[in-house]
Amino acid sequence: MTLEEFNALKSLEDRRVRMTFADGQELVARLISITIDMDESRHVIYDKVEWSTVPHAEVSAGGYYTPGEEVISCVLASESVKDLSRA
Repeated sequence: MTLEEFNALKSLEDRRVRMTFADGQELVARLISITIDMDESRHVIYDKVEWSTVPHAEVSAGGYYTPGEEVISCVLASESVKDLSRA
C-alpha cells in the first residue's frame, strides 16, 4: 500500500472495517486512528474486534496497535461476522 493510499484510510476512522495483513491474517474491528510520522512510519489503532484470525490479548489503553506497514487492505466491513466465520 502506498503512502497516499494509507493516508486515504483516514476517511475510515471510527468506522467498522475489515483489515488484511501482509501475513494473510484478517480482522473486523472499529478503526480508531491512522497516523503517519515524520519519518513516514505508519501506525494503526483499532478496537471493538468482532472477528479475527489475529491473536489478541485483553485490550488496554483504549485499543490495539499494529504497524501500518503490515496492512495491505482496509475496507468498510459490510459482511456479517457469521459470514466471515464460514469463509
